[in-house]
Amino acid sequence: MTKSNKRKIWVSDIIGNDYKRWKNEFVVLDCGTGCGKTHFCLYVLGNFAKNQKKKILYLCNRKALRKQVYDDAKRLKLLNIICVTSYQALQRDIQDGKEVPHFDYIVADECHYFTTDAKFNEYTDVSYDFLIKQKNSVILWVSATAKIFFRWLADKGKVKKKNIYRIDKDYSYVKQVYFYQKDELTTIIDDILENDSESKIVVFCNSASRMEEMNKRYADKADYFCSSTSSSTKLKKMCGYDSKTKKVAECIKQMPDGRITFEKRILFTTTVLDNGVNLKDKNIKHIFSEIFDVDSLIQSLGRKRTMDKEDICTFYIREFQPKAIQGLMNINEAQLQPVQLYKHSYDEFFQEYGNGKKRKQVSKNKIFYSFFAEDRRFSKIKVNECRYRKYEQDNNILIQMKELGHIPILNYFLGEELSSKSEYIVVDVKQIDMFMEYLKSIEGKPLYREDREHIKEEFESIGVKLRYTGINTFNGALEDNYKELYLCRFYSTDENKKMLVDKRRKLDNGQDNPNRDKTYWILEHRVEDC
Repeated sequence: MTKSNKRKIWVSDIIGNDYKRWKNEFVVLDCGTGCGKTHFCLYVLGNFAKNQKKKILYLCNRKALRKQVYDDAKRLKLLNIICVTSYQALQRDIQDGKEVPHFDYIVADECHYFTTDAKFNEYTDVSYDFLIKQKNSVILWVSATAKIFFRWLADKGKVKKKNIYRIDKDYSYVKQVYFYQKDELTTIIDDILENDSESKIVVFCNSASRMEEMNKRYADKADYFCSSTSSSTKLKKMCGYDSKTKKVAECIKQMPDGRITFEKRILFTTTVLDNGVNLKDKNIKHIFSEIFDVDSLIQSLGRKRTMDKEDICTFYIREFQPKAIQGLMNINEAQLQPVQLYKHSYDEFFQEYGNGKKRKQVSKNKIFYSFFAEDRRFSKIKVNECRYRKYEQDNNILIQMKELGHIPILNYFLGEELSSKSEYIVVDVKQIDMFMEYLKSIEGKPLYREDREHIKEEFESIGVKLRYTGINTFNGALEDNYKELYLCRFYSTDENKKMLVDKRRKLDNGQDNPNRDKTYWILEHRVEDC
């Protein structure tokens, strides 16, 4: 039987009727995306629980996933059986001292949350400790990318071998996997835009600064998406954040024809899209990931769901160089070293970190909870075990990558099907002046008073420190640094020396103009009369 004719295996197939005999034990669903994990947990287990008059707690790690599961449970008329909530909500209830009702089954969906989120979520261990201590419920640990965590559960004897169900992700829809360097990204994107007029591109960025860099280059040619809770005000503004609703713009939409897609040719997004949001669009043919974390990387690659056998795409994965890997190791080890000393010998730990600058250093450690006292009996220091385990796992992978290289280790985690399709891409990189691209992106647009500080920051990105945000200061800086290379200048008046005032009642999209009657500048090239 050829690969293309192979019958798809679903989670319900490999479990069969086993679920009927589960009783107060751990179960692992180590299955790739699109294998029917949610269908089994909601439809099969949900209806079984309904008939048995039992209850299910369904835990999600993202708002989008929670909404999707809630809507599915509502459609199946199972909301009286299945309580859909988030790990974060469960954590708050536990911390607030609220009693958590008993559930016969608890579905810990996308449970890689306990590792991937551990580095930025202070309390992942609260919900983890709750789940690991449950003795009177069936706990289903569900994920496509929690290989190390699942191995740990098995090694610790917390889950029986017969309760581990595994289906590898089907990547037959992937045409090719390319590894590229950081500075090659825009050249590859530009080549796709120029030579393939219909295909769409998704780029998973690893930082707010990388998103901002891409925004300077592509401006309104692309859609941008991030979490509404992002710490970067600039990033949220780029993604259409509304301070009243406290939400970013919904650039990903459900279409009448069944597609779930975005409007523009490119979507730049953070890892907030790594699960819970499925993209369905045949035109999405290129998926880039600059995410270093292996679990999140694999999640990001799995966001596209195919619509038929002709729906194929190409993956592009950024390679991290030894210098970057060493930098990440240094960050990890700085976090791990005091925690390991604390676990090994509190006396040595206090001697090393009990006084001076190092005491303050420990107070900022991301694995510890808050402060500690000289007498251990009064110490309030506590180790976030989820975060500690994540840092240790990451550091082990970093050590392997340093020895063997980033790509060989990635290929191991990607699996045979993807690694057999992988190769390096050779790109003739065009050197791009990102500040020049930023200037081009704002040419001819009204620039209001609140835009001036951002323009000043952009000058600083090329090493030009400006004390003021006046129009003469900006134009003087352009003259000094670009002279004949860039002819546009900032103007506050029109050709007749009349002050520029925005008189538009409505914007192009039909909404009221919030800047009506405000003065503005414009960046353009004018030919002055002799």
